[in-house]
Amino acid sequence: MPTFFHRKRGALQPTHLIAIILILTFIGIAIYYWQQSRTTRPPVVIAPSFIPIEPALAEQTRLRNNQIYGGEPRTASQTKLMLLQNIGFYAGYCDDRRNPLWVAYRLDAKDFEHRLSRPKGFSIDHRTLSRVDPKEYAKSGYDRGHLAPNSAIATRFGREAQLETFKMSNIVPQTPELNRRVWQRLEKFEEDCANNRGSIWVITGPVFDEHIKTIGNNIEVPDAFFKIVIDEEQEGIKALAFLIPQTVTGKEPLEHFLTSIDEIEKLTKLDFFWPMSDQLEEKLESSTASRLW
Repeated sequence: MPTFFHRKRGALQPTHLIAIILILTFIGIAIYYWQQSRTTRPPVVIAPSFIPIEPALAEQTRLRNNQIYGGEPRTASQTKLMLLQNIGFYAGYCDDRRNPLWVAYRLDAKDFEHRLSRPKGFSIDHRTLSRVDPKEYAKSGYDRGHLAPNSAIATRFGREAQLETFKMSNIVPQTPELNRRVWQRLEKFEEDCANNRGSIWVITGPVFDEHIKTIGNNIEVPDAFFKIVIDEEQEGIKALAFLIPQTVTGKEPLEHFLTSIDEIEKLTKLDFFWPMSDQLEEKLESSTASRLW
């Protein structure tokens, strides 16, 4: 049989070379990933970003006299809501819980020279079946908390609109630490945003869990509150979402309560921004801002 080459003792064979190359490649990959594991990486933070939206679609999302952004929030459960129209805001009121489940309004930049004095008291909203009386909050330990804010609505829509914010269909039980401190700062932030940006839209409401606590004649006490602030500019839209528990001390920074709209929907069983395309809605609702505007 012919011999094409002569083998020398100790010479490397082709199969040996392939094995050595594979071993060296494996060692190189192992060293690379070992170095990567030792590298400290900053945590990933989802920052607020503009979401492009077509003008025609934007127009569809601003409903009810341009006060509700993204359509009236829909309930995913069998909860029945009564839509209440007011001069400066809309409310989705639940007679079973004796609470509004959402309130929506728009704030434009305004001159604050003409301030209105605070009304002397609250009033029963006879449009509702539950007709909550302001006296039912007496000695309960809870404040009568506004969802549509007194000051912002008053300075933009006038005295009659301000009086409507004192109807009990706009009122929820809030702890003093929340109502007089954190919630007040959040309302001030809204007004600053409106003045600096021209227009914002707000959707706000209570959050309940399965453990029911009541005051007065079965007025349910929320466990937390949400607020969604929408800003629309030429580049598109963006949102800030807040989730604030009743257990606050009042000293917490507002950034501490930033969350996603998805999380609010999960807790409230409300569906926001449903007229949008699924892609836009998902992008808007899944993001969590890392800071205020």
